[in-house]
Amino acid sequence: MLHLVNVRLPLIHDHALFEVKITDGIYTSIVLQNGYMEDDEFEELHADILGKETALDAQGRVMLPGFVDMHMHLDKAHSLPQVPNLSGTLSEAVENYASSIALFSEEEIRQRIVKTALQALANGTTAIRTHIDFNCLLEEDILFRGLQAAADARDELSPYMEIQLVPLFGSVNTHDDYIMRKVERAAELGIDAIGGCPHLASHPNEDIDALFTLAKKYDLPLDLHIDESDNPNIDTIIYLAEQTIAHKMEGKVVAGHLCSLAGMDEEKVQKILTLMRDAKIGAVTLPAANLYLQGREDRGIIRRGVTRIKELQKSAIPVATASDNVHDPFHPFGKADLLQIGLLTGYVAHMGSPEEQKQLLRMITSIPARLIGKRKYGIEEGNEANFVLLNVQSMPEIWTEIPETRFVYVQKRWVSVKETHQRLADHNLTALWKENQLLIG
Repeated sequence: MLHLVNVRLPLIHDHALFEVKITDGIYTSIVLQNGYMEDDEFEELHADILGKETALDAQGRVMLPGFVDMHMHLDKAHSLPQVPNLSGTLSEAVENYASSIALFSEEEIRQRIVKTALQALANGTTAIRTHIDFNCLLEEDILFRGLQAAADARDELSPYMEIQLVPLFGSVNTHDDYIMRKVERAAELGIDAIGGCPHLASHPNEDIDALFTLAKKYDLPLDLHIDESDNPNIDTIIYLAEQTIAHKMEGKVVAGHLCSLAGMDEEKVQKILTLMRDAKIGAVTLPAANLYLQGREDRGIIRRGVTRIKELQKSAIPVATASDNVHDPFHPFGKADLLQIGLLTGYVAHMGSPEEQKQLLRMITSIPARLIGKRKYGIEEGNEANFVLLNVQSMPEIWTEIPETRFVYVQKRWVSVKETHQRLADHNLTALWKENQLLIG
């Protein structure tokens, strides 16, 4: 049993302190404290329960649910040294990586995936949905390297975190038996959604039809890259929303990127937002990669390339934010840190008020958790205990300090301690970390 006192839960209350009890990996009690529990009170409490549970004085630190990074490309992560992108454009990134896939061994891809996933875990992310390239025209030996490597990494890291797999099905022909055998083999690896990039297909609507066919065949949701373009005439989201309703898949479709939405006129935008709301389509913004890749051909005023985050939110469309790419030809920067991504989202979407800062936290926790189908998530009695303890004392400090010191608890134990400021780790925390076997020091 784990018993925490003097914990701040900013997603529940702005300023109050809480007492939190965890038994067998489940939140059993979350109680509002009557002020700060002083040292003598804590010592008395600790003496009373010694041998029955572990008591921890969080000393006013902030606790958040484990972060959910619902749009990453773990198979590409840290590939930039092998796959450069001199122009910095999306087209060169796509071309260069596609031509390099055959050069990577399955083991090399697996190692990159594990490295990046553990980096994310150390930063507080306990669930990742990774999109994996899957061009059905490739030979199977090459085609399955990324997906098999991701499946192996998922299984290897399952004691510490959740990794969901989403193949980016390209060149799908549901009438071609050879291609469908590849799809069937992919499904047998245990995939979590049907992915794709229909706006890049020569016939986007036909591609969307094929992806819906796969979703219905395997009873899986759709999580697609949609309209990652500066061109306001690229609007596959319209057909996607219409087909979501036609197939009665409301609430089971997610659209990532939606960059072209930013360049459209207001009348068209409102039409699309209404369609998305009616279809209950979730949205994911990827500000880091979109800021870096989009607007490359603009002159004068350079567009940001990020979708209309606030307009989507005002239309009651759930919007998550995610890392996308880490140190690869699509995005040379990043460190798999959702607090960094959340801060970037705040800048690009002009989200700075107290309520908007709190919404940024939801965009990396409860919203993506719901969009990827997680149950029993969040700091509530009866839910699985899955949290990150941050070395700050308030919600605003999360964004002003982006604290490096983080303690991650999931699956009934501490799995990660990211500690860079030793002076800020009091004796209670230090003793507790030593009592537990940790994945990351």
